[in-house]
Amino acid sequence: MNDMTTNEITAPAKQRRITAIGFTPTLASEASKGPKIQPLYIGVGVLLAVALAIVWFLVAARSVIVTATPVNAAISIEGGMSFRIGGNYLMLPGDYTLIARHEEYHPLTQDFTVTKQDVQTLTPSLTPLPGSLKIITRPAAQITAYLDNHVVAPEAVQLLDEKNTVIANISAGNHSYVFTFERFQDVRGSIDVEGRKQQQTLELELEPAWADITVATVPAGADIILDGQVIGQTPGTVEILSGDREIVLQKDGFKAKTYPLSIEPQKPQDLGELTLEKIDGLLKVTSTPSAAGVTVNGQYVGQTPLETAVTPGDQVSISLFKDGYQSSQQTVSLASGETRALQLNLAAEIGEISIKAKPNDALLYIDGRLSGRADQILKLPSKQHRVTIRKEGYADFNTTVLPRPGLTLSLAPSLKTTEQALWENIKPTITTAATDQTLKLFRPEVTFEMGSSRREQGRRANEAQRKIELTRAFYLAPLETTNEQFRRFRRSHTSSHVSGNSLDNDGNPVVNVSWQDAALFCNWLSEQEKLPAFYQVEGGKVTGFNPEATGYRLPTEAEWAWVARYQNGNMLKYSWGPTLPPPAKNENIGDRSAAALLGTIQASYDDGFAVTAPVGSMKPNHNGLYDISGNVAEWINDFYMIKTGLTQTAEVDPLGPLQGDYHVIRGASWANGGISDLRLSFRDYGQDAKNTLGFRIARYVQ
Repeated sequence: MNDMTTNEITAPAKQRRITAIGFTPTLASEASKGPKIQPLYIGVGVLLAVALAIVWFLVAARSVIVTATPVNAAISIEGGMSFRIGGNYLMLPGDYTLIARHEEYHPLTQDFTVTKQDVQTLTPSLTPLPGSLKIITRPAAQITAYLDNHVVAPEAVQLLDEKNTVIANISAGNHSYVFTFERFQDVRGSIDVEGRKQQQTLELELEPAWADITVATVPAGADIILDGQVIGQTPGTVEILSGDREIVLQKDGFKAKTYPLSIEPQKPQDLGELTLEKIDGLLKVTSTPSAAGVTVNGQYVGQTPLETAVTPGDQVSISLFKDGYQSSQQTVSLASGETRALQLNLAAEIGEISIKAKPNDALLYIDGRLSGRADQILKLPSKQHRVTIRKEGYADFNTTVLPRPGLTLSLAPSLKTTEQALWENIKPTITTAATDQTLKLFRPEVTFEMGSSRREQGRRANEAQRKIELTRAFYLAPLETTNEQFRRFRRSHTSSHVSGNSLDNDGNPVVNVSWQDAALFCNWLSEQEKLPAFYQVEGGKVTGFNPEATGYRLPTEAEWAWVARYQNGNMLKYSWGPTLPPPAKNENIGDRSAAALLGTIQASYDDGFAVTAPVGSMKPNHNGLYDISGNVAEWINDFYMIKTGLTQTAEVDPLGPLQGDYHVIRGASWANGGISDLRLSFRDYGQDAKNTLGFRIARYVQ
């Protein structure tokens, strides 16, 4: 009734109805419907789970035996589940870290892995902490310590007192040691250091490193000095350390005496009684003129002005001498420590020299100083003088003279022109260093006409006459270059043969060489003698030449024509004269000996050789040149060209054109027998090797 509203209370009775209300049971009532779980069951379940886990761990775990050094080290394991049972551990497979500690050892951290192997062993070994070494010395001495050949740092050394020294922080193990002392012998040995903060003791009985040295002097009272310090007086005994030493004995008024010693420890020495010498006197010698030689008691001591020591109390003979002057002598005696000046004047000795030079206006120099014209009489000191007579355009005349008192020396030189002096020093022949080829000097200084007259029988169109002036001296080989000489340059070369007739004998002229081969041979000769190369080479090929170079080269066409043809102002037609055939044994040309090999020959001539002959087998020409018109034709330096010959101006020392396709060939060979090609004016050209073509060498003098 209390839950009803006012309206519900006042409503008529006939309108009221009773309605059922839904019922929801409480939670407690619902729970009471199932079976109840007792706490005992829960505890049993937990224990059962733990037991199962332990059984699983015991089955899965592996036994790890840990044996540490030292055995009482504290061991801990990190990284997973482990159980210690005595000295063993049970661990599941996996990665772990072992940490070992001991107060006398360095801590150790070691990673390890437990595998599926049933039993594993770990043997961690800790490193002992450093120890110290107490050193007791008898007698007391300060130590410098070396361990294992290294000096011990000062901060590791503690001096407890005079006799006791401690070296700290020494690693455990065996160590070699060396202890050095200022006045005692070194001590060496080895020691096993325990470490682990332990201090060990080493007692040393020291042996002296010195010896007693006894010394006396006459007079007594001299200071004994060692290393700049006075350590005693004579007579006396001093202690000196072992080794090679020097003592100095010094006393006022006497010369210091140095005495070398070799000291062995504890081996005394008695030097006996040493005599000290009084200090020398000092003599200062000067002279007029100066630079006079000085002897003391006959022994040379130098030139004035000088100072020389003199034995005190002795009579000393002083002599002075100088070229051109009379000698002077004096005797002196000085007290110990006395200084005296000695001035001596030397009297001059005079001689005459009469000079009459040509030309008489030449200048005269005596000892490098101008003395007027070289036409006079001079009075000179009686000593050796250097005489030079000089005039521009002439070579100096140099000589030495020694005037004598009472005598007149005469000189009447004729000066030589510079040119004359130059040629006096130039050799008439030279020899190559590498091939022993001789070259002959030629000084042409001539103007001549090269080529041939239009009326000359056998003349060819390329022989136009030209005026040539030769002024440069040159060397030319009288003989053609041989196979043996060329093979020193190119070992593999062969001159081959003609129809079984060898061209390759050592003494025969080299053939089958190109112009390039001949030019490179010349450069090689120059290189052996360090001469400037005449031919300029790039990539192994001759590209030009240096006309100023004095290295070896091939003769120019003008030089060849002059030495071959020019005789007494005339130009020869053939090397032997004006007509054919040549006289016997005059040239090796195409003749009866080569009839089986050649077409055109000199049928009435026989030189005895079918092909090449040894160089120099025939007669030389008027200039001493062999095979100039036979044996083999010769490569010439010049490029080949044809000139008209219309100009009247002489070409001076021509070297030919600067470029071209071919080079000139001059002279006949063993294969030539016709009128045209036996003439000395015959010109040919080419660039390739032939079995009839060789060369001879030349070079400029300057």
